[in-house]
Amino acid sequence: MTSRKWETRSINLSLEAQLRERKKELNLLYSFSRIVDRAENSIEDIIIGLVRIFPDAFMDPENTLAVIVYNDKVYESGKILKSDRFIREPIKKGGKEVGSVTVYYCGDSEIAFLYEEGQMVFSITERLGKIIERIKSSESLNESEERYRVTLSSIGDAVLATDGFGMIVFANAVACNLIGLEEKEIVGKRMNDVMEIFSEETGESTQIQVEDIIKTGMKIGLANHTGLKSKNGKVYSIADSAAPIIRDDGEISGIVLIFRDVTEERQKEERIAHSESKYRELVQNMNGGLLIIDSRDQGESFFLKEFKPPRGIAESAACNHSGKDVRDVFQTLEKSQLYDAIKKTFKDGKPRSVGLERYICGKQEGWWVNYVYRLPSGEIVDLSYDITEMTEIQRFKNEAGRSLFKISKAIAGKRFSLDEFMRETIETVGSSLNVDRAGIYMLNRVGEMELMLSYDLHEGKIRMDRSLAMGTDLAGEYVNLVSDKRFLSVSNVEIENSSPFVDSLKEAGIEAILDIPLKIRGKIVGSLFCDMETSREWTADEKQFAASVGDILTLALEEDELVKSEQRYRNFFEMNGAIMLLIDPSTGRIVDANEAASEFYKYDTDKLKKLSIRNLTTDSRGLKEINKLLSKETLRLVTRQKRAGGEIIDVEIFASPFRSSGVELLNFIIIDVTDALTAKDRLAEALKKVNAALEGAVELVSKVVEARDPYTAGHQENVSRLATAIAEKLDLENDSVRSVRIAGLLHDVGKVSIPAEILSKPGKLTDLEWSLIKRHPVIGYEILRDVQLGGPIAEIVKDHHERINGTGYPEGLEGSEISLESKIVAVADVVEAMVSHRPYRASKGLAEAIQEIEGNAGILYDKEVVSACVDLIKSGFSFGRSYNSKF
Repeated sequence: MTSRKWETRSINLSLEAQLRERKKELNLLYSFSRIVDRAENSIEDIIIGLVRIFPDAFMDPENTLAVIVYNDKVYESGKILKSDRFIREPIKKGGKEVGSVTVYYCGDSEIAFLYEEGQMVFSITERLGKIIERIKSSESLNESEERYRVTLSSIGDAVLATDGFGMIVFANAVACNLIGLEEKEIVGKRMNDVMEIFSEETGESTQIQVEDIIKTGMKIGLANHTGLKSKNGKVYSIADSAAPIIRDDGEISGIVLIFRDVTEERQKEERIAHSESKYRELVQNMNGGLLIIDSRDQGESFFLKEFKPPRGIAESAACNHSGKDVRDVFQTLEKSQLYDAIKKTFKDGKPRSVGLERYICGKQEGWWVNYVYRLPSGEIVDLSYDITEMTEIQRFKNEAGRSLFKISKAIAGKRFSLDEFMRETIETVGSSLNVDRAGIYMLNRVGEMELMLSYDLHEGKIRMDRSLAMGTDLAGEYVNLVSDKRFLSVSNVEIENSSPFVDSLKEAGIEAILDIPLKIRGKIVGSLFCDMETSREWTADEKQFAASVGDILTLALEEDELVKSEQRYRNFFEMNGAIMLLIDPSTGRIVDANEAASEFYKYDTDKLKKLSIRNLTTDSRGLKEINKLLSKETLRLVTRQKRAGGEIIDVEIFASPFRSSGVELLNFIIIDVTDALTAKDRLAEALKKVNAALEGAVELVSKVVEARDPYTAGHQENVSRLATAIAEKLDLENDSVRSVRIAGLLHDVGKVSIPAEILSKPGKLTDLEWSLIKRHPVIGYEILRDVQLGGPIAEIVKDHHERINGTGYPEGLEGSEISLESKIVAVADVVEAMVSHRPYRASKGLAEAIQEIEGNAGILYDKEVVSACVDLIKSGFSFGRSYNSKF
């Protein structure tokens, strides 16, 4: 049934070709088994199915015809002409021939059937006869089903089979490859003689318990971390299981061992474990907090799996909360925007940011902002940042501003009362600064300090008991201490050098003070004081607030009688040593000028009153600035003006509304800042040198980041160059251009937290690896936000992967929520990345990069930024390397 030519060709087939032929035979067996299962004891369905698939198992299916004859019926696989080259086997049932299986080959005349193909026809025919016999006699199919199950379990894995004595009778190609021996070297030997296995954890040798399986009939698997030393010199990590082969009579006829190479899986697990370790180290050292949350009821409620509190919340707050409902951990959470964001993100997977909200965690209260994400596992991750201190500072500033405005307004009131004003002032200072006691000392004629009134925070009331506070000697020392200061502050009297004044504070139980001298025409007349019974570090904002109140209080004391009428204001205006002008905001006309203004501008008062404030400006820019004052768009600015002789001076103007005889006017207070600005120019020159050193440090950091990933070397520098060119083409302010340049150099600084093997991985990233990559803008922001770089560098770095349609990360910002500087760095980053080579792809070239940004202009990228970038590239902009370009 075979020819010498075909036999020779068969012998010379590659191992791959032989395996392919064997696979076709296995597929035939597998498909035949499925046909038998699906036929539900229909012999005709089985024969029809078999004759259809039979040719596919042969070397040349298109020229192969299968014919099955059974019960005087003929079943054919096709219409090919029959040939004199054929294989025919009888179908027997109970030793009697009931049909036949014939396979014809009609192809190349010099090619005959393989020996294995003849054996396969014989095997299939024999099995068909048994199946017919079984169906006819309704015999049990347990043995064939068990063989079918064992056959399926071994597909794709290494398989060894033994007889009842533990001797190997079969080894497939995968097993031979892993063991490192040919099948003939394996068959006839015991498993433990050909497989050298060991524990990867201890290095000790171990064995497969073949005899125990044969005796007990139990299935077993190797222990975790089992290794196989192959005869080819390689070492594999393997996973396996062994099962007995049981005959119909219940006897065990051998075992089947199925094992596979899991080396790559183990290495991947180790890399993931290492990355997770790095991730946890990063989390523990970040400023923000981390909450990992999950749900057991499809988002109806959430429990805390892990909690790393942000800085600001005590570490003890994170203890013993694992597994608790988050609403029990954070008492105000249920009705908060954060809880709403957690529920929405759990359902739709979209990341969300939650603005300022108050939290309560145990006995601790504060303010935080949150960023909510969903992991591929379905768990919710919340990055939280405690900004309680920042919020309290801003609250104080807002309250202080309102308080200053309130007491300033009281001075100009027609019903002004100094006593009421002083009462309101010390109550405002005491409550705003949250001090134990605030009050006013006044120096009497004999040089003693008298307590005029005080406000006690604990009692919540004002005391008007006038009493002696300091004798002449102590008052003299006190006046000397405050005379040349804007304020006198002591944070802890215990560490101050001993003096009569300091000792008097200790005797009174006062630990900290903040006192503001009150002066009239340069002479000390009293002080505004704030006392604390405990030590306290006074902030710059608190000192500035108290000093500003002292200024207003001084003005109130000086003008106590004048503020009761417009005439008194007139006297104040004319006699004040400050340069003051009254302006009609509707026309800009100078309504009045005091003597100081006439001397300053070198005009006599009558001449000055005939001018408009616009006449004192030097150019169109100055005119625009003055118009802002007149329209009350601003109440303070620095500009240039000219005197009568044409001399140019730099001035700072403070404007305040003033009503006279029913007419709305503006009171301008002018301060000569010419010398100050000259000093400022010198300072600016010094700052240039500082900036040069700073930018050198920025470039060093950029190169350190790129050194971790050799495939992206120069990337940040190139992004910076292109982004800077785009910013200049868009005519951005110098400060904005500088911010873009520095942000470009540092935009990937957050990647220092990502393992180097992930950054340079040539293949596709896993979900976990990709989630780590997407964290680098936030990590970069956390690194840079407290570094004084002179611009919104940290915000640009955080937002350079945002897209204007909201599909970017980390916050999914849209449109105007993204700064123009961030949009510029985003486009420069995309272009440079596409034209650069990466470990997982070659450069795509400038043409494809331009196609990408133009095709998504207005969708992902800002149209103006894209237009400017394309114009630059077409006009010859180069990164300094040769890229594939058609321009």
